[in-house]
Amino acid sequence: MPSSSAFMASGVPGLDDILGGGLRRGHLYFVEGEAGCGKTTVGLQFALQGLRDGESALVVSMAESVAELEIIAESHGWDLGGLAIRDLGGAHAAHPTALFAFSEVELDDRVQAILAEMDTLKPQRLVLDTLAALRALNVQTGQFRRHVELFRSKAMTLGTTMLITDELTGAEDLHPRSLAWGVLRLEQQIGAYGPPRRRLWLPKLRGQAHHEGYHDLRIVRGGVRVFPRLASSADAGSFEAGQIPSGIAQLDALLGGGAARGTSLGIIGPPGTGKSTLLCTFALAAAARGERAALYLFDESIETLKMRAKAQSMDLEPALASGLLLLRQVDPAERPHGELARELALDVSQRDTRIVAIDSLNGYVRAMPDERFTHLHIHALLAWLAKRGVLTLITLAQPSPPTQPCGPAVDLSYIADAVIAQRYFEAYGKIRYAVSVLKKRYGNHERTIREFSIGDTGIIIGEPLAEFRGVLTGTPEYVGQEQPLL
Repeated sequence: MPSSSAFMASGVPGLDDILGGGLRRGHLYFVEGEAGCGKTTVGLQFALQGLRDGESALVVSMAESVAELEIIAESHGWDLGGLAIRDLGGAHAAHPTALFAFSEVELDDRVQAILAEMDTLKPQRLVLDTLAALRALNVQTGQFRRHVELFRSKAMTLGTTMLITDELTGAEDLHPRSLAWGVLRLEQQIGAYGPPRRRLWLPKLRGQAHHEGYHDLRIVRGGVRVFPRLASSADAGSFEAGQIPSGIAQLDALLGGGAARGTSLGIIGPPGTGKSTLLCTFALAAAARGERAALYLFDESIETLKMRAKAQSMDLEPALASGLLLLRQVDPAERPHGELARELALDVSQRDTRIVAIDSLNGYVRAMPDERFTHLHIHALLAWLAKRGVLTLITLAQPSPPTQPCGPAVDLSYIADAVIAQRYFEAYGKIRYAVSVLKKRYGNHERTIREFSIGDTGIIIGEPLAEFRGVLTGTPEYVGQEQPLL
């Protein structure tokens, strides 16, 4: 395994984890993508990281002028003052740090001038932005490849790590990827609503194990941020097994003693059956034990949740003030699922969160632009959490006779270890509620259906509805003796 000194930091948060340690020193890398993906931003982050690490850095621009680069830097709060910048894009080079003018110089002369600059400065990091501009000056495949070979040879001789940005334009044989040690591909998808969804993957990386597949990224103030995909196979430490009480004795009885650590519990039912209230009950019970819980809210605001909980005698403020309860408001139209998963992972790994609640899975799925892989994303997330002893609670709104369908269909019974079903049913001219446990992979559970109510004292679960038949249909038949319900 190579030592850490063999690598240098990319300067892009999250990218070094994907690369398996960083960029290998003295080699050539391509950063490819269409316009607007963040290639130039990545190049500047790479160069500025060199300054922070006490390394010399040279930026050669073929696309933007020095003034334009400074505007980009200012938008991110950066100062380019310590960088050596050479403007090769236009017929003038007015920046006072330029050592030579590139105006009216043929391609060969420009290439030789860059090589001479490398000899003079001997930079440890070099960014060339962009190779597409050089390609436009010469479409002869052999000659163009020889120019790139000269850059690579010089970089290896000087020990310079070279980052070259490139656009996916021109003939395929004018993209000399075989010369690169690694290729980073940036992509973006423009949907019908919301900001572009951007992602990164590595078509090629020699000599080091890396995190394969697609990884979400965002361009924010401060630069590009990459969110490595959670790998369910990642190693995790051991945890102490045990049951986690819900705070409601009758519900724990339904579950056969409670929900187990390192498992997932799905809560399904139509809107208004108390799924979010049940999450709050679990979270407050955890806080009372001194454990941290995090609730990710997709469907309602934090203030609405707090008001409803307070009306049900569940004041969330003390738990919030102690830091044992975290409420996260999520707008699925603005944040990619990879970022959500990474934030959730940080809550677990850095804040020792023991219960994670997603309310609801319908909203989480809407954060995924490609629903074909919904089950794979969620399954990997739950597996990652399970290996760390986290109890994951997931609500899923389902259709009911009074409501319309509630979004994408997800088979929660496939991805969850245990499932609680909450239902409406009609009896004596009123809408009533029933709760039951449909499955539990890791042990036995009660098979009864119980009535429950939600009032100003929270959730109350009654005795089994043994004298009703067809409760889950919504229109049960009473087959017992006349007696009041809850």
